[in-house]
Amino acid sequence: MVGQTLFYSKCERFACLGWAQTLERPGFRVVGTPTEFEPMPFRLAHLAWLILLLQFTAWPALPVAADDWPDWQRAPELHPGIRLAQTNVREPRPLWVHAVNIDLRTPGLRFHTTPRARGWEENKRETIRQTTRDFLRASRKTDKPLVFAVNADGFSPWPAPWNMPTPTNLGGLAVSDGVVVSPATSSPSLMIATSGTASIAVTTARTKIDGVRLAVSGFGLCLRDGIPQPSGEDLHPRSGIGLSEDGRRLFVIAIDGRRASRQGATTHELGQWMKRCGANDAINMDGGGSTTLAWWNPMLAGDDKTELINTPVGNGAKYETPLAELIYVPTERANGNNLGVYYTD
Repeated sequence: MVGQTLFYSKCERFACLGWAQTLERPGFRVVGTPTEFEPMPFRLAHLAWLILLLQFTAWPALPVAADDWPDWQRAPELHPGIRLAQTNVREPRPLWVHAVNIDLRTPGLRFHTTPRARGWEENKRETIRQTTRDFLRASRKTDKPLVFAVNADGFSPWPAPWNMPTPTNLGGLAVSDGVVVSPATSSPSLMIATSGTASIAVTTARTKIDGVRLAVSGFGLCLRDGIPQPSGEDLHPRSGIGLSEDGRRLFVIAIDGRRASRQGATTHELGQWMKRCGANDAINMDGGGSTTLAWWNPMLAGDDKTELINTPVGNGAKYETPLAELIYVPTERANGNNLGVYYTD
């Protein structure tokens, strides 16, 4: 669990674990329980208001987005060239942001994404859905042992069984190890060439993809030439991928949502966070219940060292009241496409 991650502060562990799990953490135990004479509805209401009180009294101890956030020089390094920064804000609403900075100049650093499904059919059976952590787990038995992963392209059909490995069609250009998995659909794509050069561009059927080793796509640009793009006011969990102006750094952001303590963001706000982290161009990737960040934590005991960084709501449920927060546990959606990082010798 996150609590075993040595570099997290106590407050950051609190952020990653969620309400119900957090209340059991050493140092965060809620003292005092309802008496045996209190009826169950009152007990639940009592605990709900206690959690709400914690949100507005204990929260000042949590990290807040200071003017110098993120300080990438001081951010903990998950693996070589991969740094994590996390923060929360209260305005314009309770919000948690998880940002990852990947130095593309790191020796041996490579990317991998979901390959074609067996029996592949374009625009019909392109990939087999997989949770981000399952994608990471499966890779550990291959010559591409991933250390970090994030969900990528949107997919259809949806709705579908939220955690089942069903065949799916991706919503934009996808290339895995030089093989086209899904054709371009006039959506923005992150492309990585065989030379290692990364770029972001809107891709169409006319886009030349010779020499592209990997590509994933999103719904739209949330940041273009350093300018956050306008959007609607709908709030959801968000996933974003961006590039620095010099193309040397890749930024990945996950913003939690659909919870009383983490209420999501607009795509315009995603662009603002991307700019703050150092991106010049960024893509709004598949979000909502798909938003997932995970990594391989070598400090964990046991064989399975995959660990969530954010708190996903893969089952599509909403926990938007203090009472609903009581039953929250992270759930992971099987996504149509995932993007990960590994190293070569």
